[in-house]
Amino acid sequence: MTFIVRDYRRLVPLGLSILAGLIALAAMRTEARAQDKQALASETFVIPADDGYGTEDCLGKDKTCGQVVASAWCEAHGMSEPIAFGPASDVTSATRSLKPVKLDPNSFIITCRE
Repeated sequence: MTFIVRDYRRLVPLGLSILAGLIALAAMRTEARAQDKQALASETFVIPADDGYGTEDCLGKDKTCGQVVASAWCEAHGMSEPIAFGPASDVTSATRSLKPVKLDPNSFIITCRE
């Protein structure tokens, strides 16, 4: 009878270790799903080069004020922060939410996170 009691004492820590591992795996899976949803929750705006606001001056290649303009654009449209921005020819491959459409190569794109 003492043999059976001794085996139960070994099984309890083993069972608790397995349970802790399963809880940790479930938590990691939930976090990964949340990150995937966050990455997919974005909106892409196409801005024509001749919009009249002068955004092409900052969103063009190698402009330091591009980040400021993209952030302001996202904020003005109720979004969080820019994920990608720049000329349409440079940015379209980096955006997942942009539907395949024919874009003017002179236009600009800003992708914002919700």
